[in-house]
Amino acid sequence: MKKTLLAIALASLGSVTLAQTAFSVNGQTVSAKTQKDLMGQIAARGVTDVKQQEALAKNLIIEQLVIAQEAKKQKIDQLPQVKEEIEALKQRVYVNQLIKKNIGDKEPTAAQITELYKKAQDAYDPHEVKISHILVKEESKARDLIKQIQGGADFAALAKENSLDTGTKEAGGALPMVNIRHFQIPGLGEAAASLTKGQLLTIPFKSTAGYHIVRLDDKREVPFPSEAELKPQLVNLWKQQAAQNYLVGLVKNAKIEQVKAKGK
Repeated sequence: MKKTLLAIALASLGSVTLAQTAFSVNGQTVSAKTQKDLMGQIAARGVTDVKQQEALAKNLIIEQLVIAQEAKKQKIDQLPQVKEEIEALKQRVYVNQLIKKNIGDKEPTAAQITELYKKAQDAYDPHEVKISHILVKEESKARDLIKQIQGGADFAALAKENSLDTGTKEAGGALPMVNIRHFQIPGLGEAAASLTKGQLLTIPFKSTAGYHIVRLDDKREVPFPSEAELKPQLVNLWKQQAAQNYLVGLVKNAKIEQVKAKGK
């Protein structure tokens, strides 16, 4: 029994040792430690079979080296755009790791969550509206369409025939229910909310895109969620703010000094 266990142990050790044997790619040596470190990362991602770890690590290292060698051979690594992209990527990695190390495990206090909740509640508007609209370029045409609708013309048919908004015209100009503060066109949500259900805005609403004929199809008030319901989002918001404050603090506390040029 002991011999069997010893044989199994030695076989297992042999596969690990094999994975830690140095090799070269186009003359560039890959150390056993490099392979071992990468195998450890692969294992941490759920790959438990040692031989599979070895194969994946070796294939990945070979692919990375071959690409890097060819890029260097063709002097792609010297291109200004490539250098900029590499530096930008390094910056993102540094930022992510700094935030993970300094903010990742921290949690807001109950008081901090409540403070964020109250701020969000104060900024919240419960009013949502569902409208239909027709977009045209000329104010005169918009006024003419309003008169036609007031005279009994079908709003949806006119939208399909005249609207410049390709995203809504085939649906008769209909938009989904949305909070009045989330309209891409400033003021349009508030203007629609002033109407009663089924009412038409009697004058065209002007935007940078043109003139809108607006009809209110429905409206409602949606109560603000409870603090408990919003807690996951509030925790994420706190972490985002904490990360931003941490990065700002690094820059703020940096020692910046003017250095005289040599020879001057």
